[in-house]
Amino acid sequence: LPHLCASLVGFSSVEAALELDNFADDDDGAAEKKDSSESTAKSGDKAAVRMTTAAGRGSSFRESSERYERALVAELGNLLRKRAVGATLVELARASCLVAAFRSALKIVHPSSSTRKSDKELLAMDVDIIMTGLKVAQEEQLNATAKHISDGKKEPMQVGRSQMNNLRFNKSFRGGGTLSENAADKSSPPKVPPEEVLDFPFGLSEMKQRQISNALDSIDPSLRTQRGTMNQIMAANELYTFSQSVPQIIRSIHARVIVFVAFALSQEELGQVFASKQGGGIAGYILDCVEECVAVAAVGMKDGYAHFDELTVEQAVQITADISALESALPRLFGTVMRGLCHIGLVKADLLGETFDYADSVLKGACKSCDTQVANMYSVVYEICRNKIDMLIDFSLENFSWVCKTVRDTPNAYAESLVEYMRATFQCLGPMDDGSRAGLHFSCCGHVAERLVKLLTDPVEDSEGKGKSKSGGISPVAKIDPFGLKNLATDIQHFEAFADGTGVGQLRECFVEVKCLATALLDKDLPMLLLPENSNARRKRYPFLSLDKVYCVLEKYAGTGLGEKLMARGAGIIKNDFL
Repeated sequence: LPHLCASLVGFSSVEAALELDNFADDDDGAAEKKDSSESTAKSGDKAAVRMTTAAGRGSSFRESSERYERALVAELGNLLRKRAVGATLVELARASCLVAAFRSALKIVHPSSSTRKSDKELLAMDVDIIMTGLKVAQEEQLNATAKHISDGKKEPMQVGRSQMNNLRFNKSFRGGGTLSENAADKSSPPKVPPEEVLDFPFGLSEMKQRQISNALDSIDPSLRTQRGTMNQIMAANELYTFSQSVPQIIRSIHARVIVFVAFALSQEELGQVFASKQGGGIAGYILDCVEECVAVAAVGMKDGYAHFDELTVEQAVQITADISALESALPRLFGTVMRGLCHIGLVKADLLGETFDYADSVLKGACKSCDTQVANMYSVVYEICRNKIDMLIDFSLENFSWVCKTVRDTPNAYAESLVEYMRATFQCLGPMDDGSRAGLHFSCCGHVAERLVKLLTDPVEDSEGKGKSKSGGISPVAKIDPFGLKNLATDIQHFEAFADGTGVGQLRECFVEVKCLATALLDKDLPMLLLPENSNARRKRYPFLSLDKVYCVLEKYAGTGLGEKLMARGAGIIKNDFL
Protein backbone atom coordinates (compact mmCIF):
# COMPACT_ATOMS: atom_id res chain seq x y z
CA LEU A 1 0.00 0.00 0.00
CA PRO A 2 2.72 2.61 0.74
CA HIS A 3 4.39 1.96 -2.64
CA LEU A 4 1.05 2.15 -4.45
CA CYS A 5 0.13 5.40 -2.73
CA ALA A 6 3.55 6.87 -3.49
CA SER A 7 3.21 5.98 -7.16
CA LEU A 8 -0.24 7.60 -7.32
CA VAL A 9 1.10 10.77 -5.70
CA GLY A 10 3.92 10.77 -8.22
CA PHE A 11 1.47 10.33 -11.09
CA SER A 12 -0.70 13.20 -9.82
CA SER A 13 2.33 15.47 -9.50
CA VAL A 14 3.37 14.68 -13.09
CA GLU A 15 -0.16 15.32 -14.34
CA ALA A 16 -0.24 18.61 -12.46
CA ALA A 17 3.05 19.63 -14.08
CA LEU A 18 1.80 18.70 -17.55
CA GLU A 19 -1.45 20.59 -16.96
CA LEU A 20 0.55 23.63 -15.87
CA ASP A 21 2.59 23.40 -19.09
CA ASN A 22 -0.60 23.32 -21.22
CA PHE A 23 -1.92 26.43 -19.48
CA ALA A 24 1.39 28.17 -20.24
CA ASP A 25 1.09 27.28 -23.95
CA ASP A 26 -2.40 28.75 -24.08
CA ASP A 27 -1.15 32.01 -22.56
CA ASP A 28 1.74 32.19 -24.97
CA GLY A 29 -0.63 31.58 -27.90
CA ALA A 30 -2.89 34.38 -26.71
CA ALA A 31 0.08 36.74 -26.43
CA GLU A 32 1.24 35.85 -29.92
CA LYS A 33 -2.28 36.48 -31.20
CA LYS A 34 -2.29 39.97 -29.64
CA ASP A 35 1.09 40.84 -31.10
CA SER A 36 0.07 39.75 -34.59
CA SER A 37 -3.21 41.70 -34.65
CA GLU A 38 -1.71 44.18 -37.11
CA SER A 39 -0.38 41.50 -39.43
CA THR A 40 -2.04 40.34 -42.53
CA ALA A 41 -5.46 38.65 -42.41
CA LYS A 42 -4.05 35.42 -43.76
CA SER A 43 -1.48 35.12 -40.98
CA GLY A 44 -4.19 35.98 -38.38
CA ASP A 45 -6.48 33.26 -39.66
CA LYS A 46 -3.70 30.63 -39.38
CA ALA A 47 -2.89 31.66 -35.80
CA ALA A 48 -6.58 31.47 -34.81
CA VAL A 49 -6.87 27.97 -36.21
CA ARG A 50 -3.68 26.95 -34.35
CA MET A 51 -5.02 28.31 -31.00
CA THR A 52 -8.37 26.55 -31.39
CA THR A 53 -6.59 23.28 -32.05
CA ALA A 54 -4.27 23.73 -29.02
CA ALA A 55 -7.20 24.57 -26.74
CA GLY A 56 -9.12 21.49 -27.83
CA ARG A 57 -6.04 19.35 -27.37
CA GLY A 58 -5.45 20.72 -23.81
CA SER A 59 -9.06 20.15 -22.77
CA SER A 60 -9.00 16.60 -24.06
CA PHE A 61 -5.72 15.91 -22.25
CA ARG A 62 -7.10 17.25 -18.97
CA GLU A 63 -10.27 15.15 -19.13
CA SER A 64 -8.44 11.92 -19.98
CA SER A 65 -5.89 12.61 -17.25
CA GLU A 66 -8.62 13.16 -14.62
CA ARG A 67 -10.45 10.02 -15.71
CA TYR A 68 -7.31 7.97 -15.41
CA GLU A 69 -6.47 9.49 -12.03
CA ARG A 70 -9.98 8.80 -10.79
CA ALA A 71 -9.70 5.18 -11.93
CA LEU A 72 -6.42 4.76 -10.05
CA VAL A 73 -7.85 6.26 -6.83
CA ALA A 74 -10.97 4.07 -7.17
CA GLU A 75 -8.77 1.00 -7.62
CA LEU A 76 -6.87 1.93 -4.45
CA GLY A 77 -10.19 2.32 -2.59
CA ASN A 78 -11.38 -1.09 -3.77
CA LEU A 79 -8.11 -2.60 -2.58
CA LEU A 80 -8.52 -0.96 0.85
CA ARG A 81 -12.08 -2.23 1.26
CA LYS A 82 -11.03 -5.73 0.19
CA ARG A 83 -8.16 -5.87 2.65
CA ALA A 84 -10.23 -4.37 5.48
CA VAL A 85 -12.20 -7.63 5.65
CA GLY A 86 -10.40 -9.78 8.20
CA ALA A 87 -7.73 -7.18 8.94
CA THR A 88 -6.29 -6.67 12.40
CA LEU A 89 -6.74 -3.45 14.35
CA VAL A 90 -3.13 -2.46 13.72
CA GLU A 91 -3.55 -3.00 9.98
CA LEU A 92 -6.72 -0.91 9.98
CA ALA A 93 -4.96 1.88 11.87
CA ARG A 94 -1.91 1.82 9.59
CA ALA A 95 -4.09 1.84 6.48
CA SER A 96 -6.14 4.75 7.83
CA CYS A 97 -3.04 6.80 8.66
CA LEU A 98 -1.59 6.00 5.23
CA VAL A 99 -4.74 7.05 3.39
CA ALA A 100 -4.95 10.25 5.45
CA ALA A 101 -1.38 11.14 4.47
CA PHE A 102 -2.13 10.13 0.88
CA ARG A 103 -5.12 12.45 0.62
CA SER A 104 -3.14 15.32 2.14
CA ALA A 105 -0.36 14.76 -0.41
CA LEU A 106 -2.85 14.76 -3.30
CA LYS A 107 -4.32 18.05 -2.13
CA ILE A 108 -0.83 19.54 -2.12
CA VAL A 109 0.56 18.24 -5.44
CA HIS A 110 -2.62 18.44 -7.55
CA PRO A 111 -5.33 20.53 -5.85
CA SER A 112 -7.02 21.60 -9.10
CA SER A 113 -8.02 18.09 -10.16
CA SER A 114 -11.75 17.43 -10.11
CA THR A 115 -10.99 14.04 -8.55
CA ARG A 116 -10.24 15.80 -5.24
CA LYS A 117 -13.98 16.31 -4.76
CA SER A 118 -14.62 12.54 -4.81
CA ASP A 119 -11.52 11.28 -2.95
CA LYS A 120 -13.51 10.84 0.25
CA GLU A 121 -16.10 8.54 -1.34
CA LEU A 122 -13.55 6.64 -3.42
CA LEU A 123 -11.22 5.90 -0.48
CA ALA A 124 -13.84 5.25 2.20
CA MET A 125 -13.36 1.78 3.74
CA ASP A 126 -16.86 1.36 5.10
CA VAL A 127 -19.68 3.57 6.26
CA ASP A 128 -19.58 1.78 9.63
CA ILE A 129 -15.82 1.25 9.81
CA ILE A 130 -15.56 2.52 13.40
CA MET A 131 -17.87 -0.25 14.64
CA THR A 132 -15.86 -2.77 12.65
CA GLY A 133 -12.71 -1.58 14.40
CA LEU A 134 -14.45 -1.84 17.77
CA LYS A 135 -15.47 -5.45 17.07
CA VAL A 136 -11.95 -6.33 15.92
CA ALA A 137 -10.51 -4.80 19.11
CA GLN A 138 -12.79 -6.96 21.26
CA GLU A 139 -11.85 -10.18 19.45
CA GLU A 140 -8.14 -9.42 19.60
CA GLN A 141 -8.31 -8.54 23.30
CA LEU A 142 -10.09 -11.81 24.09
CA ASN A 143 -7.45 -13.82 22.20
CA ALA A 144 -4.60 -11.88 23.80
CA THR A 145 -6.04 -12.43 27.28
CA ALA A 146 -6.36 -16.17 26.70
CA LYS A 147 -2.75 -16.31 25.50
CA HIS A 148 -1.44 -14.38 28.52
CA ILE A 149 -3.38 -16.66 30.87
CA SER A 150 -2.12 -19.85 29.24
CA ASP A 151 1.51 -18.68 29.10
CA GLY A 152 1.73 -17.14 32.58
CA LYS A 153 2.18 -18.71 35.98
CA LYS A 154 -1.13 -19.17 37.73
CA GLU A 155 0.10 -18.09 41.13
CA PRO A 156 0.58 -14.76 42.93
CA MET A 157 3.63 -12.73 41.94
CA GLN A 158 6.28 -12.20 44.56
CA VAL A 159 7.13 -8.66 45.61
CA GLY A 160 10.61 -7.66 44.44
CA ARG A 161 13.26 -6.22 46.73
CA SER A 162 12.82 -2.77 45.18
CA GLN A 163 9.16 -2.73 46.25
CA MET A 164 9.77 -3.99 49.80
CA ASN A 165 7.71 -2.06 52.33
CA ASN A 166 7.11 0.85 49.89
CA LEU A 167 9.93 2.87 51.44
CA ARG A 168 10.51 6.35 50.03
CA PHE A 169 13.25 8.86 50.63
CA ASN A 170 11.41 12.12 51.17
CA LYS A 171 13.31 15.39 50.99
CA SER A 172 12.37 18.60 52.73
CA PHE A 173 13.80 22.11 52.63
CA ARG A 174 13.60 22.33 56.43
CA GLY A 175 15.54 19.17 57.21
CA GLY A 176 17.37 16.22 55.79
CA GLY A 177 15.86 13.22 54.05
CA THR A 178 14.00 10.66 56.12
CA LEU A 179 12.79 7.16 55.47
CA SER A 180 9.01 6.83 55.51
CA GLU A 181 6.71 3.82 55.13
CA ASN A 182 3.88 5.97 53.84
CA ALA A 183 3.01 5.14 50.26
CA ALA A 184 2.04 8.76 49.51
CA ASP A 185 4.42 11.71 49.68
CA LYS A 186 2.81 14.51 51.66
CA SER A 187 5.02 17.14 50.01
CA SER A 188 3.63 16.39 46.52
CA PRO A 189 0.59 18.32 45.26
CA PRO A 190 -2.66 16.39 45.81
CA LYS A 191 -3.84 16.78 42.21
CA VAL A 192 -0.76 15.21 40.64
CA PRO A 193 -1.48 11.62 39.50
CA PRO A 194 0.45 8.96 41.44
CA GLU A 195 3.73 7.93 39.92
CA GLU A 196 3.50 4.77 37.86
CA VAL A 197 5.74 1.82 38.72
CA LEU A 198 7.53 0.00 35.92
CA ASP A 199 5.87 -3.34 35.03
CA PHE A 200 3.05 -2.67 37.52
CA PRO A 201 0.90 0.02 35.89
CA PHE A 202 -2.18 1.81 37.20
CA GLY A 203 -1.73 1.05 40.89
CA LEU A 204 -1.01 -2.68 40.70
CA SER A 205 2.12 -2.19 42.83
CA GLU A 206 -0.09 -1.32 45.81
CA MET A 207 -2.08 -4.58 45.72
CA LYS A 208 -0.07 -6.77 48.09
CA GLN A 209 -0.94 -9.60 50.41
CA ARG A 210 1.07 -10.58 53.41
CA GLN A 211 1.59 -14.22 54.31
CA ILE A 212 3.43 -15.49 57.39
CA SER A 213 4.07 -19.21 57.47
CA ASN A 214 3.54 -19.66 61.21
CA ALA A 215 0.81 -18.03 63.26
CA LEU A 216 3.23 -17.63 66.21
CA ASP A 217 5.27 -15.17 64.15
CA SER A 218 2.39 -12.69 64.08
CA ILE A 219 1.28 -13.29 67.67
CA ASP A 220 4.66 -13.01 69.39
CA PRO A 221 7.80 -12.14 67.35
CA SER A 222 9.99 -13.56 70.12
CA LEU A 223 8.56 -17.02 69.45
CA ARG A 224 8.92 -16.95 65.65
CA THR A 225 10.21 -20.09 64.01
CA GLN A 226 12.12 -18.37 61.18
CA ARG A 227 15.56 -16.82 61.40
CA GLY A 228 16.29 -13.18 60.66
CA THR A 229 14.59 -9.89 61.44
CA MET A 230 10.83 -9.48 61.25
CA ASN A 231 11.12 -7.28 58.14
CA GLN A 232 13.11 -9.99 56.37
CA ILE A 233 10.53 -12.62 57.26
CA MET A 234 7.70 -10.41 56.04
CA ALA A 235 9.54 -9.52 52.83
CA ALA A 236 10.26 -13.17 52.09
CA ASN A 237 6.57 -13.99 52.31
CA GLU A 238 5.15 -10.82 50.73
CA LEU A 239 3.17 -11.46 47.57
CA TYR A 240 0.96 -9.52 45.22
CA THR A 241 -2.65 -10.53 44.99
CA PHE A 242 -2.51 -11.01 41.21
CA SER A 243 -0.67 -13.40 38.94
CA GLN A 244 1.86 -12.70 36.22
CA SER A 245 -0.74 -12.31 33.49
CA VAL A 246 -2.59 -9.32 35.00
CA PRO A 247 0.03 -6.60 34.23
CA GLN A 248 0.39 -7.99 30.72
CA ILE A 249 -3.36 -7.96 30.15
CA ILE A 250 -3.71 -4.38 31.41
CA ARG A 251 -0.83 -3.22 29.23
CA SER A 252 -2.41 -4.96 26.23
CA ILE A 253 -5.70 -3.14 26.88
CA HIS A 254 -3.89 0.19 27.10
CA ALA A 255 -1.91 -0.49 23.90
CA ARG A 256 -5.02 -1.60 22.03
CA VAL A 257 -6.88 1.54 23.06
CA ILE A 258 -3.98 3.68 21.79
CA VAL A 259 -4.14 1.93 18.42
CA PHE A 260 -7.92 2.42 18.31
CA VAL A 261 -7.45 6.14 19.04
CA ALA A 262 -5.01 6.44 16.13
CA PHE A 263 -7.45 4.56 13.92
CA ALA A 264 -10.43 6.72 14.91
CA LEU A 265 -8.43 9.95 14.60
CA SER A 266 -7.32 9.02 11.06
CA GLN A 267 -10.89 8.22 10.09
CA GLU A 268 -11.97 11.63 11.36
CA GLU A 269 -9.22 13.28 9.31
CA LEU A 270 -10.48 11.38 6.27
CA GLY A 271 -13.85 13.05 6.71
CA GLN A 272 -15.67 10.10 8.25
CA VAL A 273 -18.89 11.33 9.83
CA PHE A 274 -19.59 9.47 13.06
CA ALA A 275 -23.14 8.86 14.19
CA SER A 276 -24.43 11.11 16.93
CA LYS A 277 -23.43 9.55 20.24
CA GLN A 278 -23.50 10.47 23.88
CA GLY A 279 -20.10 11.35 25.21
CA GLY A 280 -18.85 13.83 22.63
CA GLY A 281 -18.71 12.02 19.30
CA ILE A 282 -15.48 10.18 18.61
CA ALA A 283 -14.42 10.26 22.29
CA GLY A 284 -17.51 8.22 23.15
CA TYR A 285 -16.50 5.47 20.74
CA ILE A 286 -13.00 5.36 22.24
CA LEU A 287 -14.43 5.06 25.76
CA ASP A 288 -16.69 2.27 24.51
CA CYS A 289 -13.58 0.50 23.21
CA VAL A 290 -12.02 0.67 26.69
CA GLU A 291 -15.17 -0.72 28.31
CA GLU A 292 -15.55 -3.57 25.83
CA CYS A 293 -11.88 -4.54 26.05
CA VAL A 294 -12.13 -4.66 29.85
CA ALA A 295 -15.32 -6.74 29.68
CA VAL A 296 -13.85 -9.35 27.31
CA ALA A 297 -10.61 -9.41 29.33
CA ALA A 298 -12.57 -10.24 32.49
CA VAL A 299 -14.31 -13.06 30.62
CA GLY A 300 -11.02 -14.24 29.11
CA MET A 301 -9.38 -14.46 32.54
CA LYS A 302 -11.98 -17.03 33.50
CA ASP A 303 -12.14 -18.88 30.18
CA GLY A 304 -8.37 -18.96 29.69
CA TYR A 305 -8.03 -22.13 31.78
CA ALA A 306 -8.09 -25.25 29.62
CA HIS A 307 -9.98 -27.47 32.10
CA PHE A 308 -12.29 -25.09 33.89
CA ASP A 309 -14.41 -27.92 35.33
CA GLU A 310 -11.34 -29.34 37.08
CA LEU A 311 -10.24 -26.19 38.86
CA THR A 312 -8.72 -26.41 42.31
CA VAL A 313 -9.52 -23.96 45.08
CA GLU A 314 -6.15 -22.22 44.58
CA GLN A 315 -6.77 -21.71 40.86
CA ALA A 316 -10.33 -20.49 41.33
CA VAL A 317 -9.21 -18.06 44.04
CA GLN A 318 -6.42 -16.77 41.80
CA ILE A 319 -8.84 -16.13 38.94
CA THR A 320 -11.09 -14.18 41.32
CA ALA A 321 -8.13 -12.14 42.59
CA ASP A 322 -6.91 -11.42 39.05
CA ILE A 323 -10.27 -10.03 37.98
CA SER A 324 -10.44 -7.95 41.16
CA ALA A 325 -6.95 -6.58 40.41
CA LEU A 326 -8.08 -5.63 36.90
CA GLU A 327 -11.08 -3.81 38.36
CA SER A 328 -8.93 -1.92 40.86
CA ALA A 329 -6.72 -0.59 38.03
CA LEU A 330 -9.64 0.76 35.98
CA PRO A 331 -9.96 4.27 37.55
CA ARG A 332 -6.33 5.14 36.81
CA LEU A 333 -6.54 3.52 33.36
CA PHE A 334 -9.58 5.62 32.46
CA GLY A 335 -7.87 8.71 33.86
CA THR A 336 -4.84 8.11 31.66
CA VAL A 337 -7.04 7.63 28.58
CA MET A 338 -9.02 10.81 29.29
CA ARG A 339 -5.84 12.87 29.74
CA GLY A 340 -4.56 11.54 26.43
CA LEU A 341 -7.81 12.38 24.64
CA CYS A 342 -7.68 15.92 26.01
CA HIS A 343 -4.05 16.35 24.92
CA ILE A 344 -4.72 15.39 21.29
CA GLY A 345 -7.92 17.44 21.06
CA LEU A 346 -10.51 14.68 20.81
CA VAL A 347 -12.48 16.12 23.74
CA LYS A 348 -14.37 19.13 22.43
CA ALA A 349 -14.49 22.22 24.61
CA ASP A 350 -18.27 22.58 24.30
CA LEU A 351 -18.75 18.88 25.22
CA LEU A 352 -16.23 18.71 28.06
CA GLY A 353 -18.72 18.06 30.86
CA GLU A 354 -20.76 15.60 28.82
CA THR A 355 -17.64 13.64 27.85
CA PHE A 356 -16.43 13.30 31.43
CA ASP A 357 -19.91 12.30 32.61
CA TYR A 358 -19.99 9.63 29.93
CA ALA A 359 -16.52 8.47 30.99
CA ASP A 360 -17.80 8.03 34.55
CA SER A 361 -20.77 5.99 33.35
CA VAL A 362 -18.53 3.84 31.14
CA LEU A 363 -16.16 3.28 34.07
CA LYS A 364 -19.09 2.09 36.18
CA GLY A 365 -20.13 -0.26 33.38
CA ALA A 366 -16.61 -1.73 33.16
CA CYS A 367 -16.49 -2.20 36.94
CA LYS A 368 -19.89 -3.88 36.80
CA SER A 369 -18.62 -6.33 34.18
CA CYS A 370 -15.72 -7.23 36.45
CA ASP A 371 -18.05 -7.53 39.47
CA THR A 372 -20.21 -9.97 37.53
CA GLN A 373 -17.26 -12.22 36.76
CA VAL A 374 -15.98 -11.95 40.35
CA ALA A 375 -19.40 -13.01 41.64
CA ASN A 376 -19.43 -15.95 39.24
CA MET A 377 -15.97 -17.04 40.36
CA TYR A 378 -16.97 -16.66 44.02
CA SER A 379 -19.77 -19.12 43.32
CA VAL A 380 -17.28 -21.45 41.66
CA VAL A 381 -14.94 -21.31 44.66
CA TYR A 382 -17.79 -22.02 47.06
CA GLU A 383 -19.07 -24.87 44.88
CA ILE A 384 -15.63 -26.51 44.89
CA CYS A 385 -15.40 -26.20 48.68
CA ARG A 386 -18.96 -27.43 49.18
CA ASN A 387 -18.44 -30.49 46.98
CA LYS A 388 -15.26 -31.38 48.86
CA ILE A 389 -17.02 -30.96 52.23
CA ASP A 390 -19.89 -33.16 51.07
CA MET A 391 -17.44 -35.79 49.87
CA LEU A 392 -15.62 -35.81 53.22
CA ILE A 393 -18.88 -36.06 55.17
CA ASP A 394 -20.23 -38.83 52.98
CA PHE A 395 -16.97 -40.79 53.12
CA SER A 396 -16.46 -40.39 56.88
CA LEU A 397 -20.05 -41.03 57.96
CA GLU A 398 -21.03 -43.71 55.43
CA ASN A 399 -21.09 -46.54 58.00
CA PHE A 400 -20.81 -44.45 61.13
CA SER A 401 -22.82 -45.57 64.17
CA TRP A 402 -24.28 -42.84 66.35
CA VAL A 403 -25.19 -45.39 69.04
CA CYS A 404 -21.84 -45.12 70.74
CA LYS A 405 -22.31 -46.51 74.28
CA THR A 406 -19.24 -44.53 75.37
CA VAL A 407 -18.19 -40.89 75.64
CA ARG A 408 -15.18 -39.63 73.66
CA ASP A 409 -12.75 -37.05 75.01
CA THR A 410 -11.62 -36.10 71.49
CA PRO A 411 -13.63 -35.20 68.38
CA ASN A 412 -14.68 -37.84 65.90
CA ALA A 413 -12.51 -38.44 62.84
CA TYR A 414 -14.98 -36.77 60.46
CA ALA A 415 -14.84 -33.52 62.48
CA GLU A 416 -11.05 -33.47 62.45
CA SER A 417 -10.90 -34.12 58.70
CA LEU A 418 -13.38 -31.34 58.01
CA VAL A 419 -11.46 -28.89 60.17
CA GLU A 420 -8.15 -29.77 58.51
CA TYR A 421 -9.63 -29.33 55.04
CA MET A 422 -11.21 -25.97 55.90
CA ARG A 423 -8.00 -24.79 57.54
CA ALA A 424 -5.96 -25.66 54.43
CA THR A 425 -8.58 -24.11 52.17
CA PHE A 426 -8.83 -20.86 54.11
CA GLN A 427 -5.06 -20.44 53.91
CA CYS A 428 -5.41 -20.31 50.11
CA LEU A 429 -7.73 -17.31 50.25
CA GLY A 430 -4.95 -14.75 50.73
CA PRO A 431 -5.29 -13.13 47.26
CA MET A 432 -9.00 -12.42 47.83
CA ASP A 433 -10.35 -9.28 49.46
CA ASP A 434 -11.45 -9.30 53.09
CA GLY A 435 -15.17 -9.38 52.32
CA SER A 436 -14.96 -12.36 49.96
CA ARG A 437 -12.62 -14.18 52.28
CA ALA A 438 -14.95 -13.76 55.28
CA GLY A 439 -17.93 -14.72 53.12
CA LEU A 440 -16.33 -18.03 52.18
CA HIS A 441 -15.57 -18.73 55.83
CA PHE A 442 -19.22 -18.29 56.73
CA SER A 443 -20.44 -20.23 53.69
CA CYS A 444 -18.25 -23.28 54.36
CA CYS A 445 -18.89 -23.42 58.11
CA GLY A 446 -22.60 -22.82 57.54
CA HIS A 447 -22.72 -25.68 55.05
CA VAL A 448 -21.07 -28.06 57.55
CA ALA A 449 -23.58 -27.11 60.23
CA GLU A 450 -26.48 -27.46 57.79
CA ARG A 451 -25.39 -30.95 56.75
CA LEU A 452 -25.15 -32.04 60.38
CA VAL A 453 -28.64 -30.71 61.14
CA LYS A 454 -30.08 -32.47 58.10
CA LEU A 455 -28.42 -35.75 59.04
CA LEU A 456 -30.02 -35.54 62.47
CA THR A 457 -33.49 -34.34 61.50
CA ASP A 458 -34.24 -35.68 58.01
CA PRO A 459 -36.52 -38.75 57.95
CA VAL A 460 -34.78 -42.04 57.41
CA GLU A 461 -36.97 -42.96 54.42
CA ASP A 462 -38.35 -40.56 51.84
CA SER A 463 -41.66 -40.88 50.00
CA GLU A 464 -40.23 -43.60 47.72
CA GLY A 465 -38.97 -45.63 50.64
CA LYS A 466 -35.29 -45.07 49.81
CA GLY A 467 -32.92 -44.32 52.62
CA LYS A 468 -31.32 -41.18 51.20
CA SER A 469 -31.11 -37.65 52.51
CA LYS A 470 -33.25 -34.98 50.91
CA SER A 471 -30.12 -33.11 49.88
CA GLY A 472 -28.48 -36.24 48.45
CA GLY A 473 -25.49 -38.11 49.80
CA ILE A 474 -25.56 -40.58 52.67
CA SER A 475 -28.66 -41.65 54.54
CA PRO A 476 -29.78 -39.64 57.57
CA VAL A 477 -29.06 -40.88 61.06
CA ALA A 478 -31.32 -43.85 61.87
CA LYS A 479 -30.58 -44.20 65.60
CA ILE A 480 -28.73 -42.07 68.10
CA ASP A 481 -28.23 -42.51 71.84
CA PRO A 482 -27.20 -40.01 74.54
CA PHE A 483 -23.54 -40.95 74.12
CA GLY A 484 -23.80 -40.13 70.41
CA LEU A 485 -25.35 -36.74 71.27
CA LYS A 486 -22.59 -36.08 73.80
CA ASN A 487 -19.91 -36.90 71.23
CA LEU A 488 -21.69 -34.64 68.74
CA ALA A 489 -21.49 -31.81 71.27
CA THR A 490 -17.74 -32.44 71.52
CA ASP A 491 -17.46 -32.24 67.73
CA ILE A 492 -19.33 -28.93 67.75
CA GLN A 493 -16.93 -27.56 70.34
CA HIS A 494 -14.08 -28.55 68.03
CA PHE A 495 -15.74 -26.67 65.15
CA GLU A 496 -16.26 -23.59 67.33
CA ALA A 497 -12.64 -23.62 68.49
CA PHE A 498 -11.54 -23.73 64.86
CA ALA A 499 -13.91 -20.87 63.98
CA ASP A 500 -12.49 -18.73 66.78
CA GLY A 501 -8.94 -19.42 65.57
CA THR A 502 -9.59 -18.11 62.04
CA GLY A 503 -9.86 -14.51 63.23
CA VAL A 504 -13.21 -13.99 61.48
CA GLY A 505 -15.62 -12.42 63.90
CA GLN A 506 -18.81 -14.27 64.87
CA LEU A 507 -17.89 -17.27 62.73
CA ARG A 508 -18.85 -19.62 65.57
CA GLU A 509 -22.45 -18.44 65.14
CA CYS A 510 -22.70 -20.76 62.13
CA PHE A 511 -22.92 -23.74 64.51
CA VAL A 512 -25.41 -22.21 66.92
CA GLU A 513 -28.40 -24.19 65.60
CA VAL A 514 -26.81 -27.64 65.76
CA LYS A 515 -25.22 -26.77 69.09
CA CYS A 516 -28.57 -25.65 70.50
CA LEU A 517 -30.18 -28.89 69.29
CA ALA A 518 -27.51 -31.15 70.81
CA THR A 519 -27.33 -29.21 74.09
CA ALA A 520 -31.10 -29.22 74.53
CA LEU A 521 -31.34 -32.98 73.97
CA LEU A 522 -28.67 -33.50 76.63
CA ASP A 523 -30.46 -31.23 79.12
CA LYS A 524 -32.11 -33.21 81.92
CA ASP A 525 -34.73 -30.44 82.22
CA LEU A 526 -35.85 -30.85 78.60
CA PRO A 527 -39.07 -32.80 79.49
CA MET A 528 -40.20 -29.91 81.68
CA LEU A 529 -39.13 -27.28 79.14
CA LEU A 530 -41.19 -28.96 76.40
CA LEU A 531 -44.43 -28.39 78.34
CA PRO A 532 -46.61 -25.64 76.85
CA GLU A 533 -46.64 -23.61 80.07
CA ASN A 534 -42.82 -23.46 80.04
CA SER A 535 -42.47 -22.13 76.49
CA ASN A 536 -41.05 -18.77 77.62
CA ALA A 537 -38.38 -20.46 79.75
CA ARG A 538 -37.52 -22.76 76.83
CA ARG A 539 -37.13 -19.87 74.39
CA LYS A 540 -35.00 -18.00 76.90
CA ARG A 541 -32.61 -20.91 77.41
CA TYR A 542 -32.62 -22.18 73.80
CA PRO A 543 -33.63 -19.30 71.50
CA PHE A 544 -32.77 -21.18 68.27
CA LEU A 545 -34.43 -24.48 69.20
CA SER A 546 -37.05 -25.84 66.78
CA LEU A 547 -39.63 -28.19 68.29
CA ASP A 548 -40.14 -29.89 64.92
CA LYS A 549 -36.46 -30.79 64.73
CA VAL A 550 -36.49 -31.95 68.37
CA TYR A 551 -39.39 -34.23 67.48
CA CYS A 552 -37.48 -35.64 64.48
CA VAL A 553 -34.45 -36.43 66.64
CA LEU A 554 -36.58 -37.96 69.42
CA GLU A 555 -38.08 -40.35 66.87
CA LYS A 556 -34.55 -41.70 66.33
CA TYR A 557 -33.59 -41.62 70.01
CA ALA A 558 -32.27 -44.87 71.47
CA GLY A 559 -32.47 -44.89 75.27
CA THR A 560 -29.73 -46.37 77.44
CA GLY A 561 -32.10 -48.22 79.77
CA LEU A 562 -32.71 -47.94 83.48
CA GLY A 563 -29.89 -50.36 84.37
CA GLU A 564 -27.14 -48.23 82.89
CA LYS A 565 -28.53 -45.10 84.55
CA LEU A 566 -28.53 -46.80 87.98
CA MET A 567 -25.03 -48.13 87.44
CA ALA A 568 -23.81 -44.69 86.48
CA ARG A 569 -25.31 -43.12 89.59
CA GLY A 570 -24.09 -45.86 91.90
CA ALA A 571 -20.52 -45.62 90.61
CA GLY A 572 -20.55 -41.86 91.00
CA ILE A 573 -19.53 -41.21 87.41
CA ILE A 574 -20.12 -37.48 87.15
CA LYS A 575 -19.20 -37.21 83.45
CA ASN A 576 -22.25 -39.29 82.52
CA ASP A 577 -24.70 -37.17 84.47
CA PHE A 578 -26.47 -36.32 81.21
CA LEU A 579 -27.98 -39.81 81.30
